[in-house]
Amino acid sequence: MNVSKIGLVVAIYGVFAACSSGPTDEEIAVKVDDFRQRSSQYFNAGSYTQAYQQATLGLELTTEDDGELNLLAGHALMMMRNINDVAKSEAYLLKAQKMLDTYRADLILGEFHQRYGAMLNAHAHRQLKLAEELDSLDDEQRQAEIEENEDRVETARQHFNDAAELFLVALEQSPDDLHALQLIGQSYTYLGEHAAARKHLGHAVDILVESRRYKNRILATDTKMPLREADRLRSGMLGDIGTEVSIRILLAGLDKLDGSVAAEIEQYSTILELNPNHLDVSYLRGVAYYNTGNITQAIVDIEHFISNTDLPYDHPQVQHSLKITNELK
Repeated sequence: MNVSKIGLVVAIYGVFAACSSGPTDEEIAVKVDDFRQRSSQYFNAGSYTQAYQQATLGLELTTEDDGELNLLAGHALMMMRNINDVAKSEAYLLKAQKMLDTYRADLILGEFHQRYGAMLNAHAHRQLKLAEELDSLDDEQRQAEIEENEDRVETARQHFNDAAELFLVALEQSPDDLHALQLIGQSYTYLGEHAAARKHLGHAVDILVESRRYKNRILATDTKMPLREADRLRSGMLGDIGTEVSIRILLAGLDKLDGSVAAEIEQYSTILELNPNHLDVSYLRGVAYYNTGNITQAIVDIEHFISNTDLPYDHPQVQHSLKITNELK
């Protein structure tokens, strides 16, 4: 074989060797990072199925497990509506928590426990109601159904406990995190620990009120502020108001559970000062006034709700409102 032929053989062999060696670690790392970024983008857009798919494709490429991809996969599954998908998210989130050891991983794992617990709790109570109502069940079947779903309720309670513990860990690192404060308030509400729920929700409200007042003060006094900065502050203030309204609704719910109707009405009134067009709160305050015998104010709120709501005629809120107005007139 002459030299030129040998050179050709060597060149061809080199090409085959390069092709058969597969991608380098650096090339794999680039692809994994692409999957990570796409998963994050899909998640932020609310496309949770696609976010999960991109994260798992990235995990298939990694030779070592990846904490951030596990967090993305678990978070995406957790946000889905099917309880079985939510249940599957725990394995990913536990891996992420162990690998990352970050505040965010603790918080999202806590969210899983709360979300799954809430879904399990709601399902169990629906089944318990059915067990009491179904005539097709004999006594033995009925008792078995009741016991099974009472076990589910207890399991849900344990998830709420786990959630609260993780939120406390997160709050140790970031005491003023509004999302964590709202979540732990919800967990304690599920657990029936109303004083603890009020403590954290009240702290969140204090932060939001101060933030709103600060932004409003700056907007009112800084006459030389650039338009873009003013728009940013107004947008932030509206965001604060929206979050404060959500938290005050939770506090009003606690007042209702505790039988504190005056405090419940006060929360609704504060909400309507912040957002006069919140029709659900108009309805709730109207019903609360009705229950206290304040007929005049009840009619004002209920009629405002009926006149402006987009809910269909047969919706329970609309039917209840019509029943109240017919009774009071």
